[in-house]
Amino acid sequence: MTEQHEVIVVGAGPAGSATAYFLAIQGIDVLLVDKSDFPRDKTCGDGLTPRALHILDQMGLLDDLKATTQVAE
Repeated sequence: MTEQHEVIVVGAGPAGSATAYFLAIQGIDVLLVDKSDFPRDKTCGDGLTPRALHILDQMGLLDDLKATTQVAE
C-alpha cells in the first residue's frame, strides 16, 4: 500500500513541527517524519526568543507552555 500526501516535512524539530502544523490547519495533507523516536531525551534549546513565543501563541500553545514551565519575563 502506498501512502500519498500533498507535502512531506522532514525533521520534527521546532521548525519542522511548526511548518507541519501551519500546513495542516490550512487543510493540506501533510506527513511529518523524523529519524528519531519521540519524546526525545535531547532538548533543542533552553530558551525561546520573543518571535518563537509569538509563533507559539499563534499556534494556541503559549498558555499551556507557560502553565507547565518556568518563564523568565
